[in-house]
Amino acid sequence: MPNILTTSDLFEIGKGKKFPSINQEDISPSYTALQNYLKQNQRSLLYGIDTGFGPHAFDNNEDRLLNQKSLVYHLTVTPKEDFLSHEEARAVFAARIHSLSLGGSGISYELLELLRSILNQDIIPKIPVRGSLSASGDLIPLSSIALALLGENEWTGQGKHLAPSPSNGKTSKIQGLPRILQPKEALSITNGTSFTTSLLALQTEKTKRLIFKVLDVLKILFEFHPVYSDAFLPALHQTKKFDGPVTVAKFLHPTILKNPKQKQSGKKVQDIYSVRCIPQIIGALFDELISISDLVEKELNSLSDNPVFIPDENRFVEGGNFYASHVSFAADRLQNVIAVLATWIERFIQYLHNPHENDQFTLSLSPEPGKYAGLSGLLIYATHLTAEIRRDSMPGSVQSLSSNGGNQDVVPMGAISIYRNRRCLKDVQELVAILAYNVFQAGSIINRSLDHHIIFQNLQTVKFDRDIRDDIKHIFDYLENQL
Repeated sequence: MPNILTTSDLFEIGKGKKFPSINQEDISPSYTALQNYLKQNQRSLLYGIDTGFGPHAFDNNEDRLLNQKSLVYHLTVTPKEDFLSHEEARAVFAARIHSLSLGGSGISYELLELLRSILNQDIIPKIPVRGSLSASGDLIPLSSIALALLGENEWTGQGKHLAPSPSNGKTSKIQGLPRILQPKEALSITNGTSFTTSLLALQTEKTKRLIFKVLDVLKILFEFHPVYSDAFLPALHQTKKFDGPVTVAKFLHPTILKNPKQKQSGKKVQDIYSVRCIPQIIGALFDELISISDLVEKELNSLSDNPVFIPDENRFVEGGNFYASHVSFAADRLQNVIAVLATWIERFIQYLHNPHENDQFTLSLSPEPGKYAGLSGLLIYATHLTAEIRRDSMPGSVQSLSSNGGNQDVVPMGAISIYRNRRCLKDVQELVAILAYNVFQAGSIINRSLDHHIIFQNLQTVKFDRDIRDDIKHIFDYLENQL
């Protein structure tokens, strides 16, 4: 049986982990079936082998090898400067290898081993950011992998100098490259959902890790800032059937219980929702992320290609296994998580700035209200970032446009959601950095030093109005290194 690839596994491969071995027995049946088909004298118009592509899927008398090149070349259209990061490209490459290793595509074990070998040598094709409709596969981005095998694309990674490319005159130190793409090889590499799916996997994992950092920051805050503890009692959250709120409550309640807010006559006996409902808000985000991960893993561990060999039929079957509906919906769900997280962070910062609510800190966390503005400007920036994220939360999966000569007349558009999420994740990471700095400043207002925490090391509090951009960047970079 093939290995199962989780979103966490793919995240680690993106960071540099090796790709595991491939089971040749999973590959052999479809490869043998394709070779038997190619030996026949009579062509039966098998898509992408005896035909053109998309709206041109009819009789094609072109040489079968040239046909594969035609597929790659007609998709080589995007600007040469807009590429995925190295980490993202590694994940896309690994996801495509994994999907094809499940068997059914008809490509050879030898090709998959070549792809696995160059991935593990950190030789990664440059993959464009734009161009996929998440429909007939992630065509334009994935075709760049096939283009690289031809020696006509650039590479990234530590071993990039070993691979053939236009910049080195196709000089190769890798046996088997450049490659003459065999029938269906370019099609199988290109005709899948691995771009949309793998990037969503990375984004989901990064969001999970970012929320854990938020909880770490809250735990530091609640060491010196009292809130009503009942709202965080795990037993309260166990009266509902969701795991996320219980997880959040169990993490924060022990700290809160050491210094809880006490009820006083004439004062509110419950905190506002941005405080009281932290387990429900962040817990729901955790539950949603787990659900998204489960869906993404189903797609990661599926064969996305067309046509696909079906053993019980003993033939290649043509259909739409390249269509990324599920992950396109899931990409929009992730944006909802990002937008809710951003909204809560902005509201919680407002709480920290409002002495009438927090009952402990100065207005705008100013060292001298009236004389100094404190972190007022930082809150304005946080509000701006939040508004942008919320503006960008229109679902991409409803933005279908007919394309490809009418052949792709309904498309899921998951890749445009992925592109949006990519941008919004950076913004929400900056919001987390801003939240953390606000907690750091809150500590200074009550003369509580926090610089023994790693996240706050080498920072300076605001003792008078000054430029704090480097402080925010310092925390942002710390988070980036931890994610």
